[in-house]
Amino acid sequence: MIAGTLQTDPRSGGVKKSSGVNVLPIVAESWNEVRDDKKLDVDWVIAGYDGNSKTDITILCKGSGGIGACSAALPEGTASFGGCRLSSGRFVSFFYVADGTPIMQKGRASMFKNGVLNTLEGCDMEIEMKPGMVEADLLLSVGDGGNADVSTGSSDKPPSIGKPTNPKPAQPKSKPKPAIISQDESTETSKANTSDASNNIDVGVESLQISEGGFVPYSALRDARDLPPSVDLTKKELALSDAEFASVFGMDKAAFASLATWKQNAKKKEVGLF
Repeated sequence: MIAGTLQTDPRSGGVKKSSGVNVLPIVAESWNEVRDDKKLDVDWVIAGYDGNSKTDITILCKGSGGIGACSAALPEGTASFGGCRLSSGRFVSFFYVADGTPIMQKGRASMFKNGVLNTLEGCDMEIEMKPGMVEADLLLSVGDGGNADVSTGSSDKPPSIGKPTNPKPAQPKSKPKPAIISQDESTETSKANTSDASNNIDVGVESLQISEGGFVPYSALRDARDLPPSVDLTKKELALSDAEFASVFGMDKAAFASLATWKQNAKKKEVGLF
């Protein structure tokens, strides 16, 4: 099926267009196995590009063992999407870009992310998946602007879990429960960030204009050594040319400027320019 993700193309006067991702039926079918309480041999899935296709997303692998087994199965050199069932019975999704992923594929995958993750229904939160990660690594931390984000970390005492939007009947668990914010909380913080971004969009667009010194190649910016004095190290993406900016981030500079600060930071982390 063609996922219903829509994006605004500033070159067309704000007309909505589809991201073009085609999520194959096997993705939803496999995710239903994860959500099936009677299906004990599947509690995670990883989806990615189907062969050499640039738009078709299929299941790359699935299995049991929770986040630990899923993180160990992350593919190398490519972008992937997935979801896991936690020991608490709740569900989380993720978008992972491995080292060495081609820049163009990385950009397309970023545009496809919402369309693919929307197929993984019932998830409470999107997490930052990493190789070697286990469920105990999930901690609740507060990011820019008061937005909650699930990230890795360590703690002597496991944090408590927030109230889910659609809680399941309580079941005794021997393992500590990871902290995850509810869907309602995520929606409220997202609205706040959208408002902040709208109030500052004009300033953001102006700041994307490059001053004297010209553009700097992406490879040089990512290396971050011997950069020209004109490059702001906190906003290295501003030194990219328009064409290379679109190639790296999958959007033009105006669209990037309209994003909330925390979303801009997340995208810069993905491409190594944070």
